[in-house]
Amino acid sequence: MIYRSIRQYLLCKTLAVLTFAGLLSAAGPAVAAQFTPPDLEGFKLHDERDADGDGDGKNETRLGQYLNSNGDSIVSFTSNGRLWAWSLDTRDDESGPRNYVIRDSNCDGIFDEVYGLDDEFHVPDCTQ
Repeated sequence: MIYRSIRQYLLCKTLAVLTFAGLLSAAGPAVAAQFTPPDLEGFKLHDERDADGDGDGKNETRLGQYLNSNGDSIVSFTSNGRLWAWSLDTRDDESGPRNYVIRDSNCDGIFDEVYGLDDEFHVPDCTQ
């Protein structure tokens, strides 16, 4: 396949990885060497709040929600100063990478798991 730009090439490669990961998500998270956090270009901080990220009833996770003019949403997940997950939820399901959560499972700065938006995921133990 001939790509018109580096951006198109990277988009195609990202979609291929996310599609494969989505097929595996029914059996748990897909694990890979590295998933790239979503690009915040064109997004503005909309809301920040504390939430329960592991089901223990304590709001230990800081959520930062970013929106763009299309209504797409990116959310960052931080606990004890460690950024451990990103989610992307888009309104336009026709183009671009969309609708996933990536998680850094061991706080090494590499997002090595991907989940569907409806999948269950938790705060990594390393943030404690």
